[in-house]
Amino acid sequence: MVFKICRNISMRIMIVFCSTFLASKATLMAQTQQDLDDIQQIVALVNDDVISLYDLNQRALLLALFTGQNQIPPEKMQVLQRQAMNALIDDRLKVQESEEFEVRMSTAELEDSFANYANQLGLSAEALEEQLSLAGIQKQSLIQQINGSLSWQGIVQGLLKPQVNITDDEVYNAIESLESNKGKFQYQVSDIFILVTDNARRQESLATANTIYEQLQSGAPFTALAQQFSQSSTAAVGGDMGLVMEENLPVEVREKIVTMEKGEISQPVETEDGIYILQVTDKSQILTITEDDTIINVKFFLFESTEEELAQNNTFQKLSTHFGSEKICQSPIEIGAELGAVEANELSINRIGSLPDQIKNSLLPLEIGYGTNFIEDPDGMVSYVLCEKRIPEVNVPDFDAMLANMTNSRLQLFATRHLRDLRRDAIIDFR
Repeated sequence: MVFKICRNISMRIMIVFCSTFLASKATLMAQTQQDLDDIQQIVALVNDDVISLYDLNQRALLLALFTGQNQIPPEKMQVLQRQAMNALIDDRLKVQESEEFEVRMSTAELEDSFANYANQLGLSAEALEEQLSLAGIQKQSLIQQINGSLSWQGIVQGLLKPQVNITDDEVYNAIESLESNKGKFQYQVSDIFILVTDNARRQESLATANTIYEQLQSGAPFTALAQQFSQSSTAAVGGDMGLVMEENLPVEVREKIVTMEKGEISQPVETEDGIYILQVTDKSQILTITEDDTIINVKFFLFESTEEELAQNNTFQKLSTHFGSEKICQSPIEIGAELGAVEANELSINRIGSLPDQIKNSLLPLEIGYGTNFIEDPDGMVSYVLCEKRIPEVNVPDFDAMLANMTNSRLQLFATRHLRDLRRDAIIDFR
């Protein structure tokens, strides 16, 4: 489920660590010597900055970790190694560009970002560092990746954003266009973008995109793969592009998006600049209120027991005695503890149309304070309790809101092209 992504990522990581990377003491000692050798072997120079075989292996391990597979065939590992090299080159270029303009991340900022990254996976910073170590990955390798991402954000906001020039007429025309397009669909889209700077190597990039798509089809989390693989400026937020209208997308992307259903993931889509993998996480009609736009507040009660065990224990009957009371919405953790729920809390989603259809359709007819029957979830059985429901107002975005949205869309385009130009101008020497 969308709202349980952190727990599922964390579980997937633990499984991969335990089943793939745990090694004996003798193996680890041998690996230590191999690491020393790899550090001294240079595989590429990026404007005279070194990428060692050790760097490449560490990044490939990070990428492999997020594919969610216990065993990776040699041909897939080759794709991961190519992508690891591309990612390392991009990181070197991003940091070089940030240093050129004196944008540097402090140790405290990097440590805070590492902790936030761990939190997204449902882990503490200490637990993530420990699990990385078990996987043969040094914490510093992930820190370097984070540094590249943060440094690039500094360039995007500090150097590129001031170059985005949107006139008042453009903003007013966009607002007028919005009103004239009332009722048409707009899309909440996430992307994984593989940059293509050399058409001679486009097939390699397409092979990488196909491998990522296969992992997504096997259940790997989109947000995690976007953070690891995407070369878009949206990578830092798991690929989330926000709400977009058809006309604001590249033609090839637009033609694909309009055919997709909510939750669907596209096969790789080729454009001039690169290759997209797209996910439509939601869609709505412009300036039109529908049932899906209903604003909700929902509490959930998760039980790891089977449906039969819950029936034997009369768990739902016990939970339902609280339906209609203020306590069910005000103190879900307390009620959950009494009934043996492994988790009881508030959903992060507040628009009913963003929920899976089964949950949405179960909640819509409910009165405030009442809950659904148990619904099967990857983690167990869940009852959802409706604690608030209201119809939002339809408002045309004001000038400032439209300006911010247009600036963000154009900034993403600037960032993609700036990174492409940096790669084209770089002196990259492969060894």
